[in-house]
Amino acid sequence: MELEVKNKIIALENFFKSMKALRDEKILINKKDFTCQIGEWLVEVLYNGKRAQNGIQKGWDVQVNNKYIQVKTHAKASNNTNRWSAIEKESSEKIDELIIIIFSPDYKLKEFYKVPWEEAILHINLRGKQKPRHEINWSSIKQFQIQNNELPNQELISFLS
Repeated sequence: MELEVKNKIIALENFFKSMKALRDEKILINKKDFTCQIGEWLVEVLYNGKRAQNGIQKGWDVQVNNKYIQVKTHAKASNNTNRWSAIEKESSEKIDELIIIIFSPDYKLKEFYKVPWEEAILHINLRGKQKPRHEINWSSIKQFQIQNNELPNQELISFLS
C-alpha cells in the first residue's frame, strides 16, 4: 500500500477512535454537528448545567438551575472573516440567555459571549436577499464578551486556550 494512503488510513483510524472516546465520555451525545456539541458540553461543564438530550430540539441547549441557555458555537477557518451567528429571533421555546463560543480552526477558545436573551433579541437582524435569515453580529454584542481568564473552571479554559 502506498505510504500516503496508509498515513491517511492511520489518521482516519485515530479520528474514529477519538470520536468513540468522546461519545463514551458523553461529550458527544448525538449525531448533530461536532462543533455545536463541543460548545454545549463546554457550557454544561463551566456552569454545572445539564444539556438537552434531544439534538434537534429548538430553543435552549443547556439548563443551568432554572435558566435556559441557547449555545451557538463556531470553529472558523483562519481566512473566514464572517462574524455572525444564525439565530431564530422568534422562538416559542424558553430561552433566558445566549452564549456564543468561537474556536480557532484547531479548537482553541478565541471568544466567549454571554448575552441575556432580552438583549440578544435587540441585536438580531434579518440578512440576505436570496435566502433571508436572522443573524447576530458579534461586534454588536462586544460588551457581553467574557475574557478567557474570567471564565469559571480555569483548568479547562487553560487547556482550551
